[in-house]
Amino acid sequence: MKAPIPSQHILVVDDEPMVSDALKMLLTFDGHTIELANDGPDALKKLSKNKFDVVFTDLKMRGMLGDALARAIKREYPRQVVVMVTAYGDVLSPRENVSIPVDSVISKPFSIRALRNALRHARELNEDRQIAATSPPLADSAVVLRPRAPGKKKAAHF
Repeated sequence: MKAPIPSQHILVVDDEPMVSDALKMLLTFDGHTIELANDGPDALKKLSKNKFDVVFTDLKMRGMLGDALARAIKREYPRQVVVMVTAYGDVLSPRENVSIPVDSVISKPFSIRALRNALRHARELNEDRQIAATSPPLADSAVVLRPRAPGKKKAAHF
């Protein structure tokens, strides 16, 4: 049995109340704090006022599509974990998956296991990004400065 996932603050973005309510119910049952946004602009407004561990967003929404929302989030908050929840997950081409800056994709209909796996992955990403943000930069191992021997000419590099 896998260890329980510590409580996370999650933003769920979907224009279908049935889907967002189902996500909220499942995630709240696991002890997470959930806020809902019914479209991209509402999500961006909430992100400007609160910090979220994870953003779950639908791909196909009225107004701002989920891929545009993901791009806007990553542009403004590059370390924000974004999970795409979509009925089109299994048909997205690899090219589309690369062009949409999300950390995970969950296909609808989703299972609690898929949600928990996405949350575990999000937690790992957040921990890794926190470590990277607080760690001093590593020295470039490819650059080694060595004193020249007397009488040797400096080598030309092209």
